Amino acid sequence: MGISLPTRVPPPRAVARWLLRRLKARRTAKTLPGWERWLGSSSLAAALDQSDFDAVISAFRAANPFPALAMPAAVAAAIEPRSRSEILARADMAMRREVNFLGSGIYTLSTPVDWCLDFKSGTRWAMRASHRLPVNDPGNPSDIKIIWELSRLQWLLPVGQAYVLEQDESRAEFARIIIEEWLASNPVCAGPNWMCAMDVALRAISMIWLAQACKDSASWRDTGFQERLIKSLVLHARFIDGNLEYADINGNHLTADLAGLTVLGIALGGRGIAAKWIEKSWRLLCDEFPMQVPDDGVCREGSLPYHRLVGELFLLPALARRNVGLPVGSDYVARLRKMGRFTEAATQPDGEVAVWGDADDGRGLPLGTQGMNDHRYLAELMNALDSGPAHPEHDETLWWVGIGNRDRDRDQNHASAAFPNAGAYILRGDAAHVFVDAGPVGMAGRGGHGHNDCLSFSACMDCEQLIVDPGCYVYTSDYDARNRFRATGAHNTPCVDGAEINRFNPKLLWRLANDANPEIRHWSTSTDVDILVAAHSGYARLASPVTPVRGFMLERSTRRLFVADGFEGTGEHDVRIPYTFAPGCDVEGEAAGVWKLTRNGKKFGFIISAPEAWAATPVEAEYSPSYGVKQSVRGLVLSCSGTLCPVAVAIMPESALPPDPVRWLSGVVDGRFPVPGFKR
Repeated sequence: MGISLPTRVPPPRAVARWLLRRLKARRTAKTLPGWERWLGSSSLAAALDQSDFDAVISAFRAANPFPALAMPAAVAAAIEPRSRSEILARADMAMRREVNFLGSGIYTLSTPVDWCLDFKSGTRWAMRASHRLPVNDPGNPSDIKIIWELSRLQWLLPVGQAYVLEQDESRAEFARIIIEEWLASNPVCAGPNWMCAMDVALRAISMIWLAQACKDSASWRDTGFQERLIKSLVLHARFIDGNLEYADINGNHLTADLAGLTVLGIALGGRGIAAKWIEKSWRLLCDEFPMQVPDDGVCREGSLPYHRLVGELFLLPALARRNVGLPVGSDYVARLRKMGRFTEAATQPDGEVAVWGDADDGRGLPLGTQGMNDHRYLAELMNALDSGPAHPEHDETLWWVGIGNRDRDRDQNHASAAFPNAGAYILRGDAAHVFVDAGPVGMAGRGGHGHNDCLSFSACMDCEQLIVDPGCYVYTSDYDARNRFRATGAHNTPCVDGAEINRFNPKLLWRLANDANPEIRHWSTSTDVDILVAAHSGYARLASPVTPVRGFMLERSTRRLFVADGFEGTGEHDVRIPYTFAPGCDVEGEAAGVWKLTRNGKKFGFIISAPEAWAATPVEAEYSPSYGVKQSVRGLVLSCSGTLCPVAVAIMPESALPPDPVRWLSGVVDGRFPVPGFKR
């Protein structure tokens, strides 16, 4: 692409920490294989400050980091029939060795499992020193996430859940068999499954959860198996401790490392070396939490799916500590609740969140049967921190915290909301939901999991998703697709002269230049009308600079949404404004400036204020509802070449359409927005 980006120079402290991390990681890679050979029952007891290995096993069985597994019978009794059937179906699928994740389709694993095979591309990764394997390689069509996801063992969790529900020994035995296969095939620091500390941590959490779920079964009481498992968990913790994923801007990888280290330390009895892991990881988590989640409660990754992941990762160690009597500060709990409030606000009337930024299906401990983009359980969990609901609305809540003692859930707040640090603004009515990204690029200007989506939005009207974010699709397996899905042109925001609002090097998949600095010019909300006006500086670098200014207005009483685009600048420019419609939404032109949208039998008008200046072209657009999956949907591109010209659109139920809608729209928006071209 030949793009020249400003050089970001990390502060000296960050450089020093990175060098120290590399040195520590190399030392860990050299020493851990020796630990693997040396560790036995007596040395494990000594390292964990226990009198003998029987005491190690007793401590491991007793030290439960998961509140719900302290009451398995109550959880089993409370599971609703539909959730129970889904869990058992997922367990049966796993026991047939069938997996389906990250867009793979159903695939039957070998016996024993080939843990180094990316079965989606057919590529087998080498079993050599992990730190020498390349993660990012444009010439390699393999997606390392397939291998990592397989070894996270989260696909095996329904088997443990089924054991809790049925007490069927075959379930517990199968879970043990799979873990034995993993232990036998993955020596420490060798192969792709010891490359990333985050994945090591998530795998350890899965193993520990399964151990607690199945601990009363005969299969999991074998002393030899328990020694192999506990030895591996100690190696997992040592690996994480030696490979903490510090960066110039820390993110979800470090949070996962620390969450795993807390859960491991607690599960291993909390004494000896395990006590040090608990103390260190918790101290660092408390330091990281306010940096990764500012005071508005929105994770700075610039992504709703990553907000969920980070929320789970900060919640898991807090619940684990509480379950064994360790303190969790009130400030920590308050920040978790703020995260839940954002999730609640970002939830559309259909129960799904508006996808924003990267979405790679990552979870800390997936135990619910809800859909991938249904995050409501997270808000319920955050509200259940002091006294869980006696009757959780979501089965995921039940599996995380068990049966509580609160008879009535807190009233949900369905008001519009602003989250100024993140630049996320949500305009809401009883049947309408508009999510606007008017914030900075993610990760404090680094980019990370954010996209070029400033001033983009998604909209749900009359309880129907109409305007959607295109999603993420994939990472390293297809560099072109990765860059296409995060580009400005894929989002529902103005694109000027084909330029990116934040420049990026197509080889650096998680870096964006910090060009598009947002400016909130107006925000107001009342009983009937919400108005947001925002701008950004992403096109200030053009030879003839342009500042896009976008206004949103939601009228609840009329069920109408208005979006007005104006531009500050001079000269001639090519401007494109894409609109991506939800799957199943049909788009039909009726007259100049008037389009009809139909979804699930409901009809809506899509009105354009200046059809004489703005061409409207129907297109096929790409949409990715989850990682590795994409589909074709309908889109509409507004385009104008020449002198900068404002344009507004209105979306409303067909029943709310006025006569002569184009002329009507021009009259409505004039004077209602402090947007160039619409001021009287």
